Amino acid sequence: MNRDGHVARDTMLGLMKTCQKLGLSFYHYLGDRLGVSCQATPQLAGLVAAKA
Repeated sequence: MNRDGHVARDTMLGLMKTCQKLGLSFYHYLGDRLGVSCQATPQLAGLVAAKA
């Protein structure tokens, strides 16, 4: 795997772990951010700040 592949994998894994910690579906979050979901999901930064 090249460097770009590692960066992409690490980014997705980080998002997945953060969503899991917040009790949020990663796939719903990703779908909302890509505009393919009809269900609105809050901004991840706001959820992280609320948990801190």
